[in-house]
Amino acid sequence: MHLVVTIVLHTFCRRRPIHLSISGLLAARVCSDHFSEVVVVEPEALFDSNGEVLPMDVRRKRILQYTALHGFQPVNLQVVRALYPTFDEEVKALGARVQKTEYNTHVAGVQIPSPEVYISRAAYETVVRKLTKQSCSNIKFLNGMVLGVKPSAYDPSKIGSVQVRLNGSENAAQTLNVPAALLVDCTGHTLSAGPKWLERAGFGVPLDGEQLGPDQLHIRDIRQSYDPKMHYTSHSFRVRPEVQELLPIPGGYKRAGFLYSYFSDPRMDNKTVLLTWSDPDKLSLAIGGWDLQERPKTVEDLKHFLRNLNGVEPVPKWIFDTLDLVADDEVPDWAVDVRVPPLSYNRYDLAVNLPTNFAAIGDSVMRVNPSFGQGCAKAALGAATLDSVLRKILLKQKQPCSDDEELDGWLPSSFGPEFWNSHTARTASIWYSTKAMDYSYASTIPVRGEDLSYGTFGRWYRDQLIELCTRDKQVAEIAWRANMFVGCPTDTFSPSVLAKVAKAWVQREVPCFVRSRWANVKKQFVSEL
Repeated sequence: MHLVVTIVLHTFCRRRPIHLSISGLLAARVCSDHFSEVVVVEPEALFDSNGEVLPMDVRRKRILQYTALHGFQPVNLQVVRALYPTFDEEVKALGARVQKTEYNTHVAGVQIPSPEVYISRAAYETVVRKLTKQSCSNIKFLNGMVLGVKPSAYDPSKIGSVQVRLNGSENAAQTLNVPAALLVDCTGHTLSAGPKWLERAGFGVPLDGEQLGPDQLHIRDIRQSYDPKMHYTSHSFRVRPEVQELLPIPGGYKRAGFLYSYFSDPRMDNKTVLLTWSDPDKLSLAIGGWDLQERPKTVEDLKHFLRNLNGVEPVPKWIFDTLDLVADDEVPDWAVDVRVPPLSYNRYDLAVNLPTNFAAIGDSVMRVNPSFGQGCAKAALGAATLDSVLRKILLKQKQPCSDDEELDGWLPSSFGPEFWNSHTARTASIWYSTKAMDYSYASTIPVRGEDLSYGTFGRWYRDQLIELCTRDKQVAEIAWRANMFVGCPTDTFSPSVLAKVAKAWVQREVPCFVRSRWANVKKQFVSEL
């Protein structure tokens, strides 16, 4: 989706741009605390004639996953609660839920304890958009398209303005030229317009006579990409009030959240499953997999898919009973079949000669396998990083600029490097960990120059950690906090956890090795007789 936020701060003569989606809304809200005017440019009209946010049942045309299943990690709730104090009340007013629940995660059929919070994707964006509009009077929404950027007339290392064409304006002469102290690209994975804007304006390319260093890239070479050949289908079922009380859901329908999730062990299977409450009267089921050949379209197809999962434990019987009760028709009320496009990571942190007042967050930087449910977590982490870097700069800034000519000097040249260093430190692990998981499957087409052996040790350690989590609640809690971005990622490699993993491996593998060797010795002895 397309978001440009041009934040024009009249009070301190600061101006700045962004590009919209969940990441764009959060970025706009963050920027409203630091700039006097924020302009958000997006292609869809998402407000009615009275300026009110359209209801969440109005489907977003440019977001295929708008009504599909989403997993929201605790970091999302932490960030939105900090930005919007009335977030929980607004969610409840929509009939959606924010509650502590069990994510009910099963790896190869084995349950991993993991408390989680829940809210539907449509409700999440609707609430965030509404609160952004209501709480930030200095944010202006425009419907249009960004055509490009222009360097600053006062400092060629910075972006000076953003060219915006409003919807319905076919004539180039009708475009707006918006001054900008900062540009944040949130255009998403498909468009990912930032590199195009920058290269056309002369940014991200070596200067005359300049040689690229070992850790520097031309702007057109920053994208890493691989194809996991991932497919998934998402199905929704209406749950009539008289049926809700009959559903055999553990804990009851009224407390339902994430009901069941399954991730395959790559050594055994290639499938994923997620069953969840998605609206007050709706249950949704998503099934997917790597190089998935099956495309369930009917309820019987779905049940066949679930029966044939190759896990240690079978899918619970209550799930089949629930499907029988909610499925009035042979075909679900709503379904979408998605071929996940190749995944990518724009290495802005390695790009040469980036403008020092440019940032990007969310899918504009990185798109990972949606099966892992980390898309909105990336957006939240990006917004938090943007806020922390801006606050750090504000603490250093003593005097605001006094006129437009000094506008470019308000945001110091250190902003760009500080932002990208911080953003990479917080989010790069998402790319590398999910890529290593995808490389477990032989059908994955790797990044150019890599092969599927990448991440072999990480996958081995993950398997040992998962096995240990099923028996050790303390390790399970540490692993959960690290994966949910509410703990330190390196905690899973702490001395105490490493010792437990090593001990469990020795206890499991040494007896197997001894038995194998003893069997070989006996076989050799018998053959010699």
